[in-house]
Amino acid sequence: MKHNIRTCWFRGRCFSFFFAPTGLLSGAVVWCYCRSIGSRPQASPCNVLPVPKMHDPKAIEILIDDPWFLVVNKPIDLLTQAIDTLPSLQSRLIEQQTNEANPEPFIGIPHRLDRMTSGTVVVARNRKSLRQLCQQFATRIVGKEYLAWVSGNPPSQGAWEDSMRKVPNEPRAELSSLDQEHSRTATLEYRVLRQRTGPKNQLESLLLIQLGTGRMHQIRLQCGSRGFPILGDRLYGSQKPWIPETGTPNPEYREPPIALHAFRLTFHHPQTAERISATAPPPAEFPWGNEPL
Repeated sequence: MKHNIRTCWFRGRCFSFFFAPTGLLSGAVVWCYCRSIGSRPQASPCNVLPVPKMHDPKAIEILIDDPWFLVVNKPIDLLTQAIDTLPSLQSRLIEQQTNEANPEPFIGIPHRLDRMTSGTVVVARNRKSLRQLCQQFATRIVGKEYLAWVSGNPPSQGAWEDSMRKVPNEPRAELSSLDQEHSRTATLEYRVLRQRTGPKNQLESLLLIQLGTGRMHQIRLQCGSRGFPILGDRLYGSQKPWIPETGTPNPEYREPPIALHAFRLTFHHPQTAERISATAPPPAEFPWGNEPL
């Protein structure tokens, strides 16, 4: 097995560091030094320092494994893409796909889900695939369907259209007029799949939502502004937490979860143009439960 080797001089001694191949979760760092200075030294016997095994997070569920792309089921409480120091779906997939045959896998991100939104994400496995998928999202030929538990009793089906924009210097969106700077039109269609009574006798509705556009926090804002906030989404008006009344919050979550799940994604294969449809099952936790859709 080949190793990465780095050598440096320090206070008259030559130190060589041997690193296990990228992507391995366990292994050793080997160092050795030489007392000679001048001509090329001969290294003394090496000391081996074992490296503790890294934490192996739960594997990302892969829904479709294709040479050109992966479709995965993103868990909640995970960024889609982030800087190197933060965990993300991209970094987890790179680690998960790394092996001896493919030590540096390419994982390109053509679209994103919010940290606390779960569900279907397609990622590219080469640059040509990434360009093609990005073009599909930009031209709105990708079908995006979401599931959302909301408070209240919306009409059985409908179509919503609003003007909205990102609030400057804040991580949220707001309704706006079209003449406001950075204002954009947002459209979606929905239908009510089922309803139930919550712990405080409040009505809750499960919506199947088909996005016409893909604005920042679009579903969250359009539902909340009409008095039907997504459960747990306090940023847009929800008074109902994710957890049952008798439950306790999960201390591992960085933010409160919201009941929004990217259920289905439909797109063209980046090489063959075949129409691909991928569905991600919702999480088993409350409020989704194990009831069939």
